[in-house]
Amino acid sequence: MRIPIAALFVSFVLLSSLAVAPRATELSPMTPREMAAHADLVIRGNVARVQSFWNDKHTKIFTKAVIAVAETYKGNNSSSVEVLQLGGIVGNVKMTVEGAFQWREGEEVLLFLEPYAQGVHQVIGLSQGKFAIERDQKTGAAFVSRPALVDVKLVQQQASEGKPVPASVERVPLARFVQEALGGK
Repeated sequence: MRIPIAALFVSFVLLSSLAVAPRATELSPMTPREMAAHADLVIRGNVARVQSFWNDKHTKIFTKAVIAVAETYKGNNSSSVEVLQLGGIVGNVKMTVEGAFQWREGEEVLLFLEPYAQGVHQVIGLSQGKFAIERDQKTGAAFVSRPALVDVKLVQQQASEGKPVPASVERVPLARFVQEALGGK
C-alpha cells in the first residue's frame, strides 16, 4: 500500500505541532537577604526522609522531605520540619517541575522556608532557597554553596537591592553566609 506524499506531509505537520519545546521556569531572583526577610523559618539540618505521593484527587505528585533540624537561625525551634514541593516519582509515574530540585537522604542543607499548609513548609523561590552544606574533610568547617539553577530563567537581572543576583552561589563559610543573609543577627 502506498501512502500519498501529501498525506505523509499532513501527518508530519500534525505530529510536529503536538511536540512542545521545553521551557524553563521563570523566577524573579532573590538574594539570600531577601529570602531571609520573607522566610518565617531559616534552618540548617539533614534530610532524614524523602517520600513522593499522589494528592487526594490523584492529579498531582508531591514530594515531602523531613529535615532533622540541627540549627534554627530564624523562627521557632523544632527538632524536625516537613518540606513539601510539587513533583516526584510514584511507581512508574514521574511528575517534573522545571527548576525544582531533588532531595537526597542524608544531605546537609540550609533552607529558607515559608508556610505551605498547617505544619508544612515550602522552600522560598522554588529552588533558590535551598543551599548545600559542604564540610571540609580536615577541619569539619561548614561551607554553603548552591549550583547554578537548572532549567530556570531569571526574569530580571538585578534583585530589589540593585545588585546582580548570581545564578549560583560560590562556596562561602556558613557563619558568614548566615550573618550576611540575616543582616547581622
